[in-house]
Amino acid sequence: MRKSNKLASRDYLTIGLYTVADFAVSAVFSMLTVPILLWFFPYATAFVLFFTCPIYLLMAYKVGKKGTLFLFGAINGLIYAVMGSPFVLPFVLIGSLVGEILLAKTNGYRKLAPQTAAFCIYNLLYGFCNYFVLALSADYYFESMQIEGAMREAYTKYMTQPFWIVTAVAALLVAIVLGCRFGYRLLKKHFLKAGLVAEAV
Repeated sequence: MRKSNKLASRDYLTIGLYTVADFAVSAVFSMLTVPILLWFFPYATAFVLFFTCPIYLLMAYKVGKKGTLFLFGAINGLIYAVMGSPFVLPFVLIGSLVGEILLAKTNGYRKLAPQTAAFCIYNLLYGFCNYFVLALSADYYFESMQIEGAMREAYTKYMTQPFWIVTAVAALLVAIVLGCRFGYRLLKKHFLKAGLVAEAV
């Protein structure tokens, strides 16, 4: 019998669990950067992504179907909306949709390079929402993110000066590439060889 390419009930559960795990790990590592954020800000997102990429990649390989990245992004966006940052939702939806188009064109649901590229696109749009909202209304952005004092000054510097914006983007891309490669090694060693996760042929 030919295996369906449509998401099944078990796939929705897998995506939901892995997305929540990704969010939790992201929150923990984000907290670790707080004490040094005044000078570490351009690299903070990259640092967190390196550790969450393996979680995303394992989810993507386990499900291996169209819609995985989009649902992952939608759940993340809804979590942020509930937490008081609704502006994140449309950006993650667009980023995940563009990533899905790339995966569909390359049939890359269980291929490292397309998944890495799609995750880069998703996170670039995800991160861009902060710069966009800050440019529209700094007061709204800082109020919704509960940022004030010296931290607000640091955010303003790092998010408005071209050098630091380029640095943050470069760090993010490098972290995702390295994080996905690291995640793939873990997959290959512990899941692919054991037959727990399939790979595209």
